Amino acid sequence: MPTLVVAATDFVTSRWDGGSTTQLMIAPKGSSLAARDFDFRISCARVEQSGPFSDFSGYDRLLLILNGQLSLIHNGNTFTLSDESEAWHFAGAERVDATLLSHHVDDFNLFVRPGVMKTAQRLALGAQRGWHQAKQPGAGVYGALLLRGEVQTSEHRLDEHSPLILSSTALAITAETDARFIAFAVGCTSPL
Repeated sequence: MPTLVVAATDFVTSRWDGGSTTQLMIAPKGSSLAARDFDFRISCARVEQSGPFSDFSGYDRLLLILNGQLSLIHNGNTFTLSDESEAWHFAGAERVDATLLSHHVDDFNLFVRPGVMKTAQRLALGAQRGWHQAKQPGAGVYGALLLRGEVQTSEHRLDEHSPLILSSTALAITAETDARFIAFAVGCTSPL
C-alpha cells in the first residue's frame, strides 16, 4: 500500500439524530457506509444530544474522546469517558446509551471487522520535537490525523488542508509547530 495523504476537502460530513459525523476515510475504495461493505472506516463525530449509539452490527468499534465528557451505560455498567480517557473498544452491535456531561463531545472512531486489531492514541508535540510510531503486531495500516499545528513525516507534510495520512509502515513524525494529533493502527491490508 502506498502512503496516502487525504485532504480535508475529501472528508464527507453528514447529520444524524444526535449531531454530525465526518467520514475521513473508508476502505477499500468504492465501499460505502450504507452498504456496510467496508473493511475499515475512520470518522470523527460531534455529539450534541444524549441518546443511544448507532447500531454497527458486523463491526467492532474504537472510540476516543477528543473534547468533552460522556457518561455511558454498556452491559449494565455505567462509566465516564473524557478527553483524558484511553480509547474504548466495543462491538458495534452492543447497546450503548450516552449522556452528555458537557455541552457537546467531539470524538474519533475506527470501525473494523470483528476481531481485527485497532489502536489509537492522542499525542501532543512541541515545535521541533519528534515521535516514532511503534510497530503493532498484525497492523497493516498506520496513520495519523492532525488536530492542530503542522507536522512532517519523512516525505509528507500534514497541515489543516491535508490532515490525514495512511501508510503500510509505522510513521515517524516531527512537529513543525506545537501540534496535536491522533496516531492509529488497523489490522487491515485493504488497498486504499
